Amino acid sequence: MRTEDLPVVDCAGDARRRGQAHGEALRGVISAKVERWREAIGEAYAMSASLFLPRFLEATDFRAAIAQHTPDLADEVVGIADGAGLPEETAYALQLMDEEWWWGRSNAAHCSSLAVAPSDGLPALVAQTMDLPRWHDGAQALLKIRDGNHESLVFTSAGMIGLMGVSGRGLGICVNTLSQLAVNPRGLPVAFVMRGALTRGSVAAAGDFLVRVPHASGQNYQLGDRSEARTFECSAGGAVQVPFSNGCSPHTNHPLISTDRRDETVRMEGSEDSRGRLHSLQTDIAATPDVAAVKAILAARRPGGIVSITPQSAALTAPMTIGSVIYSLGENVELSVCAGPPSHESWREIIV
Repeated sequence: MRTEDLPVVDCAGDARRRGQAHGEALRGVISAKVERWREAIGEAYAMSASLFLPRFLEATDFRAAIAQHTPDLADEVVGIADGAGLPEETAYALQLMDEEWWWGRSNAAHCSSLAVAPSDGLPALVAQTMDLPRWHDGAQALLKIRDGNHESLVFTSAGMIGLMGVSGRGLGICVNTLSQLAVNPRGLPVAFVMRGALTRGSVAAAGDFLVRVPHASGQNYQLGDRSEARTFECSAGGAVQVPFSNGCSPHTNHPLISTDRRDETVRMEGSEDSRGRLHSLQTDIAATPDVAAVKAILAARRPGGIVSITPQSAALTAPMTIGSVIYSLGENVELSVCAGPPSHESWREIIV
């Protein structure tokens, strides 16, 4: 998708109405995406979606954790189903991206992220590439979530409650998968953790939420606000905070601190690709990076450390960067968003 074509969907009111607005505005996009998703399941798992999805949903039960910790988001998913004309079960399964990956033993996860703590009058920065299978391309959207007096901008793949977001109160959240870490088939899925944390309004409150909830999936959460930035590695065993180095926290798809290993077969040191992207981030982070510098960091394509990923085949499951965000969390909260690989696509600047 071209950044200039990225839709911004106004989702106001209670949770059900927010979901309905999302579903109605993107109905055609969601319908086409669901068809690609079902085809991609067969490509990824050598099993038809009609067999895979019922088995996946029968083997897991995230609904109780969702109802306990983010009940409004359960209503929002029902609203998406209503607005998009989807069965509720399909809309629910569509939220479980990371959970589908670990249950199906997929290697789809990528994403490179970083957080920069505020210092010397410079704002905190939180940023990432969102790297997903190619079938998500064309479904990118920005949700303008208006809940009472609070407003957030949430980057998503149509039909999902969100992938990463920033609030007008000055809290930004980015994420990346840590498939090596322990999972919980009855925990809180990543999309719900991210949106639930985003409502907390500050890094301290969002961090408390991450520590408190049961996590379904291994995931890194980069948090920033006007006063601080923190990074957490979360898994079924809990949340651990990752220390910053020189005010920065780069991260890719292997744990740096957590030892909550999923099983004895996983490589905690991560893949060569994940290590290469981390090295690229570490190499490019300047002493005082600004938004322009972070854009260049996310666009890097050095051999062995390709941060901005372009699809290398026509396969639906081929990885690519479907979007990137940078949150500048100063007196003004500013979002820079790109709807494709930032090495090839333009950016849009939005005041939140």
